[in-house]
Amino acid sequence: MSTTDIRESINRALDHESRTHDLRHTLERRLPDLHAKLELPTEEPAEALLAFVIDYVESVPGCLSLVTAVSKQFGFFDYAAPFLHIAEDYFLSPPEELPQAGGLEALLDEAFLAHRLLEEVNDHHFRHVQRPLLPLDMTEANLIVHHLLGDEFATRLEQLVQYAAAQLLEREHVWEKVKALPGTDAPTPPIASSETLTGSPQQIRLRLAG
Repeated sequence: MSTTDIRESINRALDHESRTHDLRHTLERRLPDLHAKLELPTEEPAEALLAFVIDYVESVPGCLSLVTAVSKQFGFFDYAAPFLHIAEDYFLSPPEELPQAGGLEALLDEAFLAHRLLEEVNDHHFRHVQRPLLPLDMTEANLIVHHLLGDEFATRLEQLVQYAAAQLLEREHVWEKVKALPGTDAPTPPIASSETLTGSPQQIRLRLAG
């Protein structure tokens, strides 16, 4: 699969944000609420949030390419391909449930769908065989984005992801073959994770309940 179109979409959104600052203004308005849920830097918190969002969105094509390469190497690409195509479609043909607004804010919705879909694959495998399948761990980043999107809207997106994942994960005859493949019998250390977002991953963290 090609991620070129996704990268072009991201570049257009970044150009739009540099001209309009739409997402930055949205984040600035939401700071009082976000401070209760996230640990933010004391200086320029909106700027740190914007950098986090950009890193999160820009990580999608790399994650898709990584999953493609790993699944081909270990022989489960036929299993992974439908998930990859859906994740790609979230960017290139967004679900009608998403707002029709453009720019970086719209891509954040789409990136969340893509990352959460891949997370569902790992969660499914962990529940059944106590190990993830894909070398990804974006759990904390996904939870942070859940707060950025707002609980009501993010929950609707979660439902979309869970429905799409369920349709594919029910192909148990395919999954049984994946479990038995050589090279998938040991945990795969994450290559891409919340900690590897390139901006400043330690600046934005979940605020733990006291």
